[in-house]
Parts: sequence; structure tokens; C-alpha cells
Amino acid sequence: MSVAPDLAALGQRLLDPAAPALEHVPELDRAGIRVFAAARHEVVSAVLCEETLFSLRHYDELLEQVLPGTRYLVGENDANRRLRLRQLHAAQNWLDARRVAESSDLPPNLAPGFRNWVAGIAREEAASLIDRLAARSGAGESVNFVREYAFLLSYRVARRIIGVAAPAAMPLPARIMLLARNLMRPRPWIRPRDELGASLRTLLAQQPLFGHVFGTVTVSTGILPWLSRTCARPALDAIDEAWELPGTAPEDSLLRALVAVRKDFDEPDDLYREQARNVLFELTGALVLIVGKALSEIAGFASSNDGRNAGIDWSSLVERLAGHEADPATRDATINEMLRLVDTSRLVRTVRQDTTWRGISLAAGDRLLLLVGAASHDPAAFAEPMRFAPDPLRPYLTSGALQGPHACYGRGIAWTVLAEAIAATAGRMAPAAGAKPASFAGLPDDLAFTITRRQP
Repeated sequence: MSVAPDLAALGQRLLDPAAPALEHVPELDRAGIRVFAAARHEVVSAVLCEETLFSLRHYDELLEQVLPGTRYLVGENDANRRLRLRQLHAAQNWLDARRVAESSDLPPNLAPGFRNWVAGIAREEAASLIDRLAARSGAGESVNFVREYAFLLSYRVARRIIGVAAPAAMPLPARIMLLARNLMRPRPWIRPRDELGASLRTLLAQQPLFGHVFGTVTVSTGILPWLSRTCARPALDAIDEAWELPGTAPEDSLLRALVAVRKDFDEPDDLYREQARNVLFELTGALVLIVGKALSEIAGFASSNDGRNAGIDWSSLVERLAGHEADPATRDATINEMLRLVDTSRLVRTVRQDTTWRGISLAAGDRLLLLVGAASHDPAAFAEPMRFAPDPLRPYLTSGALQGPHACYGRGIAWTVLAEAIAATAGRMAPAAGAKPASFAGLPDDLAFTITRRQP
């Protein structure tokens, strides 16, 4: 099947209330593994919540294939994953103790004090980047919002919050990808130097691996496993080097915190360090790749006719997020509504044992392909699925499960950075006339914005 358009058509068909909860997609079957698709919001939500029936081991297996010992929090809830969560909570408490933390009943990663700290970093870095673009380009000149703002800002924030510098070297496959991009896209070319080069090295270290892990439904073959391994190794080496010299990281960073709380854990040094490296690796990738991608996609949508037809344009979005009257719940709802509107994501679960679920016979090892992008536009859950209508009570799926052991730990960081990045452009940057987003190798690549005025 021609994956993207055929899956989009399948998702629309499965949104019909009369359609089955799951549909076998034989075109995606590989290596004797059957694939079933789900699209309705309530069906996808149910699968995400039923972890006794549906496993996340698929992601662990794909990581083990290319980087033995490396794991994401998106995986089986085993002893090592629970250790990583304990490390995160201990590190968070250490960071909170270094500043005045507001009392809250929310989890530490969603608490106002922590998110205000993240917001301060994001505001500072966004203002600095816009000042630099304004000084370089001058009023009325075009800049590449994707490369020169979204991904670069995400890298800067990750460097300060996580504390790991960019990989020292760009491996040959990444250089080839960059060369191909420069040959296929109009000038100006992107060059792997300076701070932009550092953000590119970090991004290209993670991109093939995310494709290998989250883009694979059954088995990953061909060049992708090799590409993932080769590109990711320098990023893991950078974490190992930073661990040996934690003083090179910002004082209030996750790396410094994980080193500081080591004394509170009984696990052997090798195990503690391996799982801490996994935490740092995953969160760096999530911030640089996923936040940068989401910011670019939101800007592209709000700059387009699709955004205007949905009832939201860039200036209106900026006004909603930059206004002093916007409370945290309203800001989160605005960001999540934009994420819902641009969502094309999918998740995979593996059936644990032979079972019958909603009248459909499933065998152990079958894969469930959850079309989250379709579920995010389900008319049964969203009265006008293509209209911008933020509501703190709406049932979002943009971060995967929002409750339970696999709720996304970094979602509060991501929501905060996205809101601050957009708000910072007020009166400073705006989409160029006729701006259209362009992509390369599955990622946003270009979107023309203009500098509207210099900082006084």
C-alpha cells in the first residue's frame, strides 16, 4: 500500500460508527505478523489503557535491535523502566530544592514551579534568537522559521534543561542526508557549523532512530537499522563524556541532578549509569526532534488556508498565548488544540496473548496500529473536528496516554516551550506573504517568516 494516503483513507473509513473497532490490514503483514488498525477515538483510548492485553515491547525490541541496552520510557513497564522513573523523580526533587517551588497537588513534572522555570528558559532563549535574526536580517527580510528558530530554539532549551552538548561529530550518513537536502532544496544551504550545526548534529543523531522505532509496525529491515545505529552512537558518546565531566553542564540541569542524587540509590554503578543515560538520551531527542517538529507544524498550519478555515491564524494564535490574561489551563488547551489539528501520528501495540477483543479474534504477537491522527479528528469525540475550539476538558491523545504508567513525562516541558516560543514572536516575527511549509526526509524543513521590527 502507498502508506500515507492509504492509511489516511483507512482512518477515515474506520471513523464510521458502523465500522469494526479493528480492521485487519493484510498489506502491512510481515514476517507472519498480522496488523490490525484502529481509528475511532474511544477505541484507540481503550487500547492505550489496556496494558494487560496490549504490550509496548515492540519499541523495546526495535531499540535492542540497533542499540542494545538502550530504552525509552515508551516501553514495557519493567524493573529498569521503573528505575528510570525513580531517577527522574529524584532528579526533579533535587532541582526543585534549588529554587522556591510552589506547592501543588500536581505531579512534579507538571507542577507550576517547574513549568515556570522551563518557561523562563524558553522565553530567554527565544528572545535571544529573535534578536539575533533581527540583527542579521533586518526588518522585512525573510528567515527560515523551521531551521533558524524552531529546531535551533528546541536545541538551546534541551542543552540547558537536559545538560548534554551536541555530538562532537556528524557521522557520514548524516552528512550525506544533509548534502542531499542541500542539493534538493533551494538555497540558502544549511551548513554543519556553529550553533546551527550543533542543533543539526543533535537532530540528525535522533531522526533515523525515531523513524526506526516509531515508524515500524512489524519488523525493521534494510538500511534503516544501520542508519539508526550509526547516527545515534555519537549522541550516546556525548552523554558518556558529559557524565564524566558533569561540571560542563548547566548547574540546574537534569544531568547534574542525576549525578547529584546517585548517592540515594542502591543499584550498581553500571546499572544506574546505563539507565540515567537512557533518560538523558530520550529526553534530549524528544525536546530537539519532537518539540521542534511540532512548533514547525503548528506555524505551518496557522500560516495556511487550512488554519484560517479552522478559525485560527498565526496572529490570533500569538495573541492568545502572549496575552496576560491567558491562564495556564487556557494556554495548555490552546497548544493541545493546535497539536490535535496538525496530528498525523500513530502508535503500535502488541497483543500479549490469544484473545477476543470487541468481537475480533486476536493472536499473541499481532500488532495494533493506532491511527492517533485520525482519532484526533473523530467527529464522535470532537463535534467539529476541523475547527479550532480549545477546551481544557477535551479528551486529547496527542501525547499518547495521558494517564497511567505510560503518560508522557515530558509533556509539561513540551507544552510550555511551545507556548513560550509562539508568544515570543509577538511584534517580532510573522509569516511571510504566501509562505508555504516545505519538508525533507519526513521533517519540516522551511517556512518563510519575516522580521517585523527590531528590538528597541
